[in-house]
Amino acid sequence: LYEDLLREAQEVVPMVIRRRNSRRYLPWMQYLAIVGRRVVETVGSMLHHLFPRRIHAVTQEGFVIKVLTFVLAHNISLLTQKMAG
Repeated sequence: LYEDLLREAQEVVPMVIRRRNSRRYLPWMQYLAIVGRRVVETVGSMLHHLFPRRIHAVTQEGFVIKVLTFVLAHNISLLTQKMAG
């Protein structure tokens, strides 16, 4: 029900990973949802390991800047690893 509401009202197409007995997707769309979710969870886990236990920031802008720098550090780290071989 909520998927149909999102699709109609906001034009958002959620790609939910379903059980085997559910037939809402075509098999190749289910595969894409699984692969996409795996990538998102892997990147989220890698970012989580870079973050300190607490991020001390006084303002919301300071918090956003700190989070952004951690994400940029992660991307630069991946680029250097890829360039090194």
